[in-house]
Amino acid sequence: MVLFAEAQSLETQIRFATIFGKVYLPDRKPAALMPVSISNNSGYSADTITDDDGNYRFEGVPMGQFQFKVNPPTGSPYHGAPVTFNITRENQNNFRANIYVMKSTEAAAPKEKTAPVISVKEASQHVPPAAQKAYEKGKKHHEQKKFKEALNELDIAIRLYPEYFQAITEKANVLASTGHPKEALTEFNKALQIFSSYEPALSGAGFCLLSSGDFEQAIRMLEQAIQIDPAHAQNLLFLGIANVVLSRWSKAQEALELALNRDREGMASAHLYLAYALAGQEFYSRAVDEMHTYLRLNPTAPNADRLRNTESQWRSKIPRGPKQ
Repeated sequence: MVLFAEAQSLETQIRFATIFGKVYLPDRKPAALMPVSISNNSGYSADTITDDDGNYRFEGVPMGQFQFKVNPPTGSPYHGAPVTFNITRENQNNFRANIYVMKSTEAAAPKEKTAPVISVKEASQHVPPAAQKAYEKGKKHHEQKKFKEALNELDIAIRLYPEYFQAITEKANVLASTGHPKEALTEFNKALQIFSSYEPALSGAGFCLLSSGDFEQAIRMLEQAIQIDPAHAQNLLFLGIANVVLSRWSKAQEALELALNRDREGMASAHLYLAYALAGQEFYSRAVDEMHTYLRLNPTAPNADRLRNTESQWRSKIPRGPKQ
């Protein structure tokens, strides 16, 4: 969700304007490689992607009322919504619009696997029947998006059995789903204090750290989760995204290729981040292929025109001779 946009006049009015600024994560860290778009009711539209420092720039924009939107790809832990502003006042031709995004409330939250592996610690638990019943009710409420009821039941389960790390983790998942990553991270850490190798808690903590911009710590958590469950494609996707933001191209490539191997249909956005990871290593031919695949799977993506332009730029850098 876009929280704030500020337009500021810098020079005298001309017929066209330049709009520039920065996209920020919730903790005010820059949002790198974040797609953004601008459009008006007259049919004008333009797309771009922020640079490594979260900066974007649109030039030659006609005066008028515009919608500005951040467009995170599918699978990103962020969510965008449009902000409207005018650039029609006579003394304005350059505008700075700083945009703040928040974590997606539902779509990107870690998904619980349908058949988790039961650990020795879980098998040796002696959960009171009442606590287990409250836990199951809480999970069902969460699935039905009855978040308040879910939290109430999970709190009952935890009160009846304080070592119930599964219930604590489920409570954290509810908090993450409702846009409270800091509170969710606190609960995930509580679960990990009880059982440090609980993969769902490691996965959830990694997601919360990624959504708040703490990429280094997110990588550490996600790598631990992947060691326990190498088949969890979403963890590999998030690990790849974190490494792309930090320009760790080869590590990002490895994680994203594994994500696609694990779940090619469900990891379509991995093609986009993989394209940037490959381009960062100057593997432009492969980067073009991945970008083309992403655009084929997402032909109506709001930033499709900008991505096609990027693909064209990469294509011009492919050396003649054998394909990379």
